[in-house]
Amino acid sequence: MLQIIAAVITIAVLAVLHQGLDWFLSSLEPKFMMGLVVGFMVGTLLVLLIWYYEDRKERYSRAVGRSGAAEQQRARNTIDL
Repeated sequence: MLQIIAAVITIAVLAVLHQGLDWFLSSLEPKFMMGLVVGFMVGTLLVLLIWYYEDRKERYSRAVGRSGAAEQQRARNTIDL
């Protein structure tokens, strides 16, 4: 029963978000929308570059060798990232 209630609430929230975003985006200028898309792409690329850099750093440090405590810290940092 709780799952059904949660599903109904989720669908209602998504429907309201959909209508609200539709109204908001239809009121924007095309120039602003292009800036929004470019900003999203640049942000995505930046996140991927940071992730790639950290992954390479981790692989290099693993190849060099680590102690047990350092390995646990690495796992915590990966979870935080």
